[in-house]
Amino acid sequence: MPRPPADDEESPSPAIPGRCPTPKVKMPWRGTFVGVAWSHAAGAGGQIVAAQLEAEHDRIRLARLWRPFQDAPTRREVIERMSGWLAQELKMAKGRLTVGFDFPFSLAEIQLRHLGILRQAISGPAALGRALGERYMPAGADVGAAADAVRGEVGRDRPRVTDCYRAVQPLPGRTTAMRRAVFGIVALSGAKASFLPWDAPDPERPSVVEVHPPHLPRALAGICGYRDGDGAGGPGVRAGILRLLRGATRLRFEMEQAAQIVGDGQGVHLDALLGAVAAASAQACAFDQVPHNVPRSEGWIYSIPEEPWRG
Repeated sequence: MPRPPADDEESPSPAIPGRCPTPKVKMPWRGTFVGVAWSHAAGAGGQIVAAQLEAEHDRIRLARLWRPFQDAPTRREVIERMSGWLAQELKMAKGRLTVGFDFPFSLAEIQLRHLGILRQAISGPAALGRALGERYMPAGADVGAAADAVRGEVGRDRPRVTDCYRAVQPLPGRTTAMRRAVFGIVALSGAKASFLPWDAPDPERPSVVEVHPPHLPRALAGICGYRDGDGAGGPGVRAGILRLLRGATRLRFEMEQAAQIVGDGQGVHLDALLGAVAAASAQACAFDQVPHNVPRSEGWIYSIPEEPWRG
C-alpha cells in the first residue's frame, strides 16, 4: 500500500521526471459543512457520528465531532428526528450549510423499475423515502424487516452507475447494503432540503449530498483501507490521512480531535470527517461533477476531484 506522506513531504520537493506534486484540493472560503457517518444497527442513534467543518478564508477548521442522535437511540427515533436536526443545523450554520451522508440515496434503476417506484426516485430521495415508508413500513414496522422485504422482491444487490465510478466495494453480509440504504432513504423522507443532483442548491435550505469516505484517501494517495483489520489499516494510516488532509485541504484540527480520530479503530470518526471534506470540496466546485450517463433516478456520490495532484 502506498505510504501516506510524512510532514516534511507536504512541501515541494525537487522535480523528478514524470512525478506530480503533492495533491491540492479546491475548498470553499466560507460556509459550514457536516459529514455524517451512518449506521443501520438497531441502536443506530448511539453509533452515528458527525463532523462539522467551518470554512474561514485561509483555513478549514474542524469545529465539532459528535453523535447527533445519541438521545434518539432507535432507528425509528432517528427517522423522526432527522428533519428537525437538519433544520437546527441550518439555523446554527455560519453561511450556507452542506451535509454529506455516507449511505446510498437511491437503488439501482433496474431495482427501482422492478419495485414500481422509478418515478418517485426520479423526483429525489424524499419522494423515494416516502414511497418506501408507505409500502414497507406501516406504523410500528421495523426498518430491518422493511429492508429485508425490499431485498426479497429485487433479489441480489446491484451496483448503481455512481457506485462503479467511485469504486464502492460491496458491504459484507447478505442484507447489510439494503438495510443501510433503506434506513437512510426513509430517514430523509421528511427533510426540507435540496438533494443534489436532483435539486438545485437553495440558500434557504441545506444542500444534502451522498458521499463515500473511502474514495478520498484512495484518490489522494492510493490508500485502500484505514480501519483496524482492513488490509494495512491502523492508527498510523489514519494519522497519515490527517496529515494528508492538512496539506491538501488547509484542514486544521485540535490534538484532542486528532487523537479521537486516530484512536477509533472502526474508522467511524474518520468517515465523518472525510464525508465533510467531500461535501465541502463538491460545493467549492459548484457540485459540477455528475457524468452524462448517470441515471437521474440513481443519484451521484460527490467527492473531491479524481487525480487531485494534477492541479
